[in-house]
Amino acid sequence: MLLRQHLTKIPSLAITTSMSSPWLDIPLNDYEGHMALPGVGQASVVAELFDHAIMRWAPSSIAIIGCAGGNGFEKINPEVVKRVVAVDLNPQYIEKTRVRHAQRLPSLELLCADVQSESLNYGPVDFTYAALLFEYVDIASALRTLKRNSRPGAALTTVLQLPHAAMPSVSPSPYQSLGSLASLMNLVAPEALHSAARKAGFASADAATVELPSGKQFCVQNFTA
Repeated sequence: MLLRQHLTKIPSLAITTSMSSPWLDIPLNDYEGHMALPGVGQASVVAELFDHAIMRWAPSSIAIIGCAGGNGFEKINPEVVKRVVAVDLNPQYIEKTRVRHAQRLPSLELLCADVQSESLNYGPVDFTYAALLFEYVDIASALRTLKRNSRPGAALTTVLQLPHAAMPSVSPSPYQSLGSLASLMNLVAPEALHSAARKAGFASADAATVELPSGKQFCVQNFTA
C-alpha cells in the first residue's frame, strides 16, 4: 500500500533552454512504455503520490517539474487548482501534455525549460511536485529555481529513487533509447537532498519510504518554503 501517514484557451508555451541532453532523444512513447512495464511500475506510483500530495496541501496553484507527458494530471481538479505550470526539457513531451490536458485544464501553462536555469521564472506557486528529477540535475541549481518560484509557506514534494542491492538503477527495458540514461542518472541520498533544500531556504516537513511492486523503493520528502 502506498503512502499512509466558457471556451478553452490555448495554454501559454515558452521555451527557455537550448541545452543538449539525452532526454531530448528519448521518444515519449518509449519513456511511458518503460515506466509502465510490470517490472518497473513507476508511472502509477508517481501519479498516486501526486494525488496524495494535492489532497494533503490543497493548493490553488501548482508546478510540476519534469512533467513528461502529463502523468497524473488527471488527478488535478481545475475547479480547485486555478493555475497549473508544467515544465519539461523535451518540447515533444510538452506538446503531448498540451494535447492531452489543455482542454480540461484551461489554466495550463507549458514551459519547455531547464529547471537548472537561473532565468527560469514562472511566478510563485503554492505547491511544487518534483518526482524522479534530482537524479538528473544539479541539485542546488534546481532547488534555487524552485525556491524562487515558491510563495512563502509553499509546499514542495520530492520523490527520489533509492538504491537497491540486487537491481540496477535503470531497470532493463525493451526500449533501447532508455539506455542513454544509465550514464546520466545519479541516485541522490535523501540526507543530501534534505541538506541542499535547507540551504536553498526550504524547511523539512516529513518523509516516508514507499515500496514499488518491483521491489524498488522511493523516498518521498516534503518541504515548505
